[in-house]
Amino acid sequence: MEVSLDIKNVLVPIDFSDSSRKAFYMALKFARKFDAATHVLHVMEPIASFDSGEDMDRQAGELKRVEDGVQRRVNELFEDGGLAEVDRRKVHIEIRAGKPYIEILRYAYQTESDVIVMGSHGYTGVKHMLLGSHTEKVVRRAHCMVLTIKPDDFDVESDITGIPKKFR
Repeated sequence: MEVSLDIKNVLVPIDFSDSSRKAFYMALKFARKFDAATHVLHVMEPIASFDSGEDMDRQAGELKRVEDGVQRRVNELFEDGGLAEVDRRKVHIEIRAGKPYIEILRYAYQTESDVIVMGSHGYTGVKHMLLGSHTEKVVRRAHCMVLTIKPDDFDVESDITGIPKKFR
């Protein structure tokens, strides 16, 4: 069996958490190494339905503010990470509304992404059951490879034993 690693499109979903920030930097390194395009995706879940024209105008205004904020924060990530050497012409930013894991999968398919680099919050146990895991859903359903980036404070021993260190 021959396996090739030809990466042309890297998708990195961002929510500006620490693990998402780490994933952003890792995705840019992948893209630079393979001379690939980077697709930065931010998904916001819709807050309300449209009951009137005023609601639609308010939602449109909110979306514009979010778009401006995401662009500003992505620029900050570039500056903070010392990524001036990254070819920004190959970095595409997309903002979508919907269920994050569904929009991530949809966008990955539409952009023919070869790898999705995304942060994982590292929730386990009850917190995982209550909050769910968009990362896990993406890993299970994606048509391409998924590289998950764990948070800095991820406790492997607690994850394996199920007992956090502070309770041992």
